[in-house]
Amino acid sequence: MTSGPRVAARERILRAAILALCTHGYAGTTARSIAALGGFAPGVIYYHFADLDEVFTATAAYTSELREERYRTALADVTKAVPLVATLRTLYAEDTESGHIEAVQELVAAARPGSPLAAAMAAQTRQWEQFAEQILGRLLRGKPLGRLVNVPTAARAAVAYYLGMQTLTHLDGDRSRPEAAFGQAARLAAAFDKLPTLRRPR
Repeated sequence: MTSGPRVAARERILRAAILALCTHGYAGTTARSIAALGGFAPGVIYYHFADLDEVFTATAAYTSELREERYRTALADVTKAVPLVATLRTLYAEDTESGHIEAVQELVAAARPGSPLAAAMAAQTRQWEQFAEQILGRLLRGKPLGRLVNVPTAARAAVAYYLGMQTLTHLDGDRSRPEAAFGQAARLAAAFDKLPTLRRPR
């Protein structure tokens, strides 16, 4: 990643924007609220970004890229379902603690069809779907179920569920929802890992 004072300043603004989205929601995230949380003058924002719309699209890319890098590193060597679910549970907790999910949720809700923000969110979502395809493809390779599962469709469903679970949790305040989902996934993972791996014909 490129470094330097200007890059560092932009990242400081983007980190403050994530915090503002989590704290105030999209409607309350203004240049003033971002600056207050980041500890700089509002004018600094407009030195690096043309307007708040550009801040929001850059924030979407910034937080997604950070988390994707973390996910790729954590899941690089995972080939079994049980450690996959355990790692995803840890990563989800990090997402919640860091404000990533809350910020993404606010940006998705605010993205108007045809807007630059909607295009940015769609692009980031597609990257996550492609990543999910890679993980699912690796997990299903050689398994009997691999012949029955349409991996791209399953990947899209997984990403949609991930985002939707947090949205519902935000609406009803039921913080047990993610834990219950991961508990169920862990039980299914244990059964999945017991399935035999098919040998490829020579």
